[in-house]
Amino acid sequence: MNQLSEIRNITSASLCRMLIGFCAWIPVVMIILSWVLGFCFSSLSLPHRAYAEEPETATAAPEQAKPDTAATSDDGEEMIEIFADYYERDDRKGVTVLRKGPIYKQVRIIRPKGFLHADKATIHEDVDTGETVKTVAEGNVEIRDEDMFATCEHAILNHIDDTVDLRENVVVIQNADRLEAKHFTLDRRTGKQTGDGGVRFKVRMVRGKERAETRTKEDEQ
Repeated sequence: MNQLSEIRNITSASLCRMLIGFCAWIPVVMIILSWVLGFCFSSLSLPHRAYAEEPETATAAPEQAKPDTAATSDDGEEMIEIFADYYERDDRKGVTVLRKGPIYKQVRIIRPKGFLHADKATIHEDVDTGETVKTVAEGNVEIRDEDMFATCEHAILNHIDDTVDLRENVVVIQNADRLEAKHFTLDRRTGKQTGDGGVRFKVRMVRGKERAETRTKEDEQ
């Protein structure tokens, strides 16, 4: 009986020491478990945040290409926006070269009352005054100038005498009129237009009766 009691006492003492030791490790285990869970949740949330931010960054550049962002300042200077994949500037010659690429499929020059799109654009400036002399556009040219829209392969916009010179596969659309030619010129100051080389055009003709009715309505007003 004495041996049985002694074995029970030893067993009870061992269980108590094990229980006390286990209780002592509970806070440590809880701290480690909370740290591991926190790390796992933070790791899972990181890719989601990156995915939400990256598309905004990737689409920021195209969203800026809006015609209404360009303006004319009070002193008469035109504020333009330019988008291109390749840019080269020579200050000694006053020449700026812009080319298309994988991001911008066309060079885009946004002006207050229009735009110029092309595969390549070269801007020439007067070295002494800094004044823009002309802009030369090459390849898949698209031009919007107020109510006129034109496409061609080569264009020269002379900013000194305010003329437009278009060559090769020229198509000019203005209101309901359409003109096709190999060569087309426009004097923006006088409104004079010329075309040569297989000229083909479609214009809206006003008949005499319609003209008379128009004049009558104007007189009544």
